[in-house]
Amino acid sequence: MTPHEVLIPFRDGVRAQPDAVLATVARTAGWLTERRPLPRRSGVLLAGIGASHAVLAAPVLELRRGGVRATRSAGDDLPPGAPELADLTVAVSQSGRSPETLEAAARASRSIAVVNQPGSPLADAADDLLWLGGLVDSGMSSVAVAATAVALGMLVEHRVHGAASEVWSGLPAALHDVLDDAATARTVAAFAGRAAERGCVDVVGRAASAGAAEQGALLLREGPKVPALGTTTRTYLHGMTDAVGRTAHVLIGGVREAELGSQLATYDVPVLLLTDEDVAAPAGVATVRLPALPPLAAVVTEVAVLQMLALDLGSALGSDVDAGALARVDTKVAPGTTDGADR
Repeated sequence: MTPHEVLIPFRDGVRAQPDAVLATVARTAGWLTERRPLPRRSGVLLAGIGASHAVLAAPVLELRRGGVRATRSAGDDLPPGAPELADLTVAVSQSGRSPETLEAAARASRSIAVVNQPGSPLADAADDLLWLGGLVDSGMSSVAVAATAVALGMLVEHRVHGAASEVWSGLPAALHDVLDDAATARTVAAFAGRAAERGCVDVVGRAASAGAAEQGALLLREGPKVPALGTTTRTYLHGMTDAVGRTAHVLIGGVREAELGSQLATYDVPVLLLTDEDVAAPAGVATVRLPALPPLAAVVTEVAVLQMLALDLGSALGSDVDAGALARVDTKVAPGTTDGADR
């Protein structure tokens, strides 16, 4: 926590997201009107750690679909002396003090920082700054993560297509509907009750939902303190499924994930499917229907449901989702540092 941060309870942060998304759409649109997308031949490295790394998954996939060379990094795979992997580094950190991300920006020949907190080392180190406005957030970054996903999504569309799409103007209402949907709340709460008896949750998503799966697992570990795994469907199918019987499962996707859910449910384990496709709900699988959105925007609504799950699991286990566990060591640089060396 920096001197500028005022943390709110996680539950309040979840409810604050639609307004934060609305503000971020307007702020990012204004920022983009002053800039032109770089030539398509330029490569992009997106760097972030933790939740910031998770929300980079969909932007990397969409950049590649648009013909742009794009790579995602948590920074620890960029050793000193490594060749520069891209012409532009987009460095993402809600606090702006993550050392790995700061180092990636400092080494880049050109960099853009996506940061929420004002006056951060990362903002000072980067060549350009996409500032999220100092949004008031919870300790698990519910607000800033949603805002980061929006800003990155609009930036990627601007990069690939020359302009951000109209989907962003409707996202706050779509997110509000997801958070207020009574059927979704009942389904998630019932699943949480069953999942609490297992003590471990696997969160699995199609390629476009990889970031939501990773962030979901992080939320469950940070909040209700439940062991959780976040990975893609294809990776999960290559051996990880063999632990079935001891875990609960959250699947994010469509036909393939529904089929996987049907297989898992035969082991009498809790399975929750989040889908935006017209798939038949498999027997024994709890299903939440999400609005059909492009992947860059869908991650916001997918993560919102996983936030609801974190809250419900916390309640079922009697765990304080706002309480930390281990002291964070070596994860933030001191204010005023610009080279990432002071850890």
